[in-house]
Amino acid sequence: MENDLKILVVDDTVVYRQILSRIVSDLENVELMGTAPNGRIALSKIGLRQPDLVLLDVFMPEMDGLETLAEIKRSHPDVDVVMLSGMDQETANLTMKALEAGALDFIPKPKGVSADVSVAELRSTLSRLMLMARTRKYSRQARVISGMTRRKPPPRPPEAKDPPATPERRPAPPKVPEQRKPRPLPRRGRIDVVAVGVSTGGPNALQEIIPKLADDFPVPLLVVQHMPPMFTDSLATRLNNASSIRVVEGREGQTLEKGVMVLAPGGLHTVVRRDKFDNKIIALLDSPPVNSCRPSVDVLFRSVAMAYGGNVLTIILTGMGNDGVAGVTTIRRKGGYSIVQDEKSSVIWGMPGAVADAGQANEIVPLDSIASRMMCLVRNRNLRVEA
Repeated sequence: MENDLKILVVDDTVVYRQILSRIVSDLENVELMGTAPNGRIALSKIGLRQPDLVLLDVFMPEMDGLETLAEIKRSHPDVDVVMLSGMDQETANLTMKALEAGALDFIPKPKGVSADVSVAELRSTLSRLMLMARTRKYSRQARVISGMTRRKPPPRPPEAKDPPATPERRPAPPKVPEQRKPRPLPRRGRIDVVAVGVSTGGPNALQEIIPKLADDFPVPLLVVQHMPPMFTDSLATRLNNASSIRVVEGREGQTLEKGVMVLAPGGLHTVVRRDKFDNKIIALLDSPPVNSCRPSVDVLFRSVAMAYGGNVLTIILTGMGNDGVAGVTTIRRKGGYSIVQDEKSSVIWGMPGAVADAGQANEIVPLDSIASRMMCLVRNRNLRVEA
């Protein structure tokens, strides 16, 4: 396997091309295979060099990022693309479109207090993305090698003799398979809330799940998607427009309602608290990141465990890292129930895989089946599985 991850940097700004090129060149096991100032030049270089990952600016002359992304996904589907995005509402909306069109993730262009701070932020973000892209590259290579080793063996030469016939024996009577009785799922009580954690690949995963939920969804739905401010607002708006249930970005003091999805706002932790009337409300915290994330899945889930006990369905979807393991564990100890997305349908099986590896997943479910499974569980139906 080729160990180095080949990167192409595409940005119309000379300064950003230089900064990104310098950072990429300094990373281990990464090869900067070139730069391009626009989409047309980028596509010609991709055809010649076949990079593993393209860092692609959203706004560019001649061919913008969305046009270039569409052509990359059409002509070079195995090339991953990470968008380079500004930090304004218009760019956030375009970035959401890019993620829906197949971009792996995005990098907000930082506006730090100094050039050194901005470069440090970019370096940290790129290091995480390189690890993720390298994992995906190795997985693709492993699948190719596995497919090659599963070829059928060559046919037996014609001159080979058949083995001597064995004495005829009376066939043994067929065994009657033992009847397997269904057993109840290990869950106590009802479900009063659904809590979801997701990261890389999350916008598309949520677009697959949330629009499938019925408008009479009987409990509140809380979601942490690892994203910066403004991008979560754009995602909430897009999900709301596509769904029967109402989807909103969380706000301080908001009361939780059945059939309403609350998306944790970027840059703040979201927790559930009780007000003086014992209503469950949203609180937003500017406390330090947890698991290098703010909002953090673990922070939300621990507060949900305090507010709802074990009457919780947790769902961990595609994403890098292990944010959510501690929170799911806390909820399951109180009697909650846990679903994780399966590896095949995940962009990155980091977060769901970490929950499964910790033995905290009651079910591992393909993405296209999660919405129906959620509806069954919250309506207290189909709560038996084969033993």
